[in-house]
Amino acid sequence: MINHIREIAELLLQSKAIKLEPAKPFQWASGWLSPIYCDNRITLSFPDIRSRIRDLIVELIRTGFAEPNLIAGVATGAIAQGALVADRLNLPFVYVRSGSKRHGRKN
Repeated sequence: MINHIREIAELLLQSKAIKLEPAKPFQWASGWLSPIYCDNRITLSFPDIRSRIRDLIVELIRTGFAEPNLIAGVATGAIAQGALVADRLNLPFVYVRSGSKRHGRKN
């Protein structure tokens, strides 16, 4: 498990999804300031990295959970990777928003 997590971290670094700015911290939606930012969406532009991260997450799920009945991703950064994982596991996919939607069907 630790090796999987380490490999995911290495792939995030390789794709430049992780940014370090100690002198100019990033402001999160919560208002918190952080010297590190990880934009998982960047990995989607690298097919080999995207697929390997998906496979590593699938292995982590298979070893860490008896029988998951769905996969959930956080909007918006985890929707694509979550859907890829759900597809590989042949499970339904849902995503979670930080608040209610105020347009369209408001769902």
